[in-house]
Amino acid sequence: MSIQPVSTAQGKRARQALATHGKTFFWASFFLSNHQATLAATLYLCCRQLDDIADDLTLIDEQRRTLLTQIKNEILQQDATPAHELSTAWLELVQHGIDVDTIVCLIDGLMQDTRQICFEQQRELERYSYRVAGTVGIMMCAVLGVKNPHALPFAIDLGIAMQLTNICRDVLEDSGLGRRYLPVDIPIATLLKATEDSHQPAAQAIEAQLANADLFYRSALNGLHYLPRGSRVAIYLAATLYRAIGSKLRVKKCAWWRGRVYLSAGEKLLITLRALPVILSLFMASASKPGVKHHPTLHQYLGGLPHADI
Repeated sequence: MSIQPVSTAQGKRARQALATHGKTFFWASFFLSNHQATLAATLYLCCRQLDDIADDLTLIDEQRRTLLTQIKNEILQQDATPAHELSTAWLELVQHGIDVDTIVCLIDGLMQDTRQICFEQQRELERYSYRVAGTVGIMMCAVLGVKNPHALPFAIDLGIAMQLTNICRDVLEDSGLGRRYLPVDIPIATLLKATEDSHQPAAQAIEAQLANADLFYRSALNGLHYLPRGSRVAIYLAATLYRAIGSKLRVKKCAWWRGRVYLSAGEKLLITLRALPVILSLFMASASKPGVKHHPTLHQYLGGLPHADI
């Protein structure tokens, strides 16, 4: 099967979706080549459309599971003509090196979102975060042309770190969808009402997960040397901006009941300017950095998942 470039119309649509719904990633994408940025935006759009199916409250749970299963099966049956447009889009990304098993793992994670979620253990949270976001880190390696398999654990770490940040930011919103990702003994209904007695216990759980996310962010940044020079800057900036969301949440005392925390355009610009010395050093650094190894304890809960044990 020959590799075809992403069509102009599809690429434009994907860029628009990224600009509208993924502003942090869109900001960072300016540091990628046009081809890489288009592929990254296409990947983002495909992931978002799967996520939208999992979150579609106009469908009953069984309908959402059926649709996700259909798309999963069509991606697995690569020689068949897909009935669903999203399956076709994913199969086009497969031509650019994205692994089918990784896509399937992503869909399996999103399948969890079609049921009520009340995680009780850190293991559940981190395996879920791997499936819905660590997999995206793996797929981004293909988009960026990374060939060294030792880069993948670091890419997984960045995905998990960002997902943990998302979870900490969206506690109130997620409770409205019947989900409590934080492994804390607070009923979903209590989080949804944001009663005063739930404020501090949930805030403490958020603080703990933000500290955990920092471990994954630090590891991910240690793996930047595996990336081509230009894409190192984009990934560093995306990580730094996303990590800043957690920092801002901390400044606000993890007051999750007051709604979602986000970065303004001015804040993103200031963070970018402050990062310029690091950005310059990343661009100039050698592609090899001997001695940097992935810390295996970070993946203590990820046994058996693709590329987590390298």
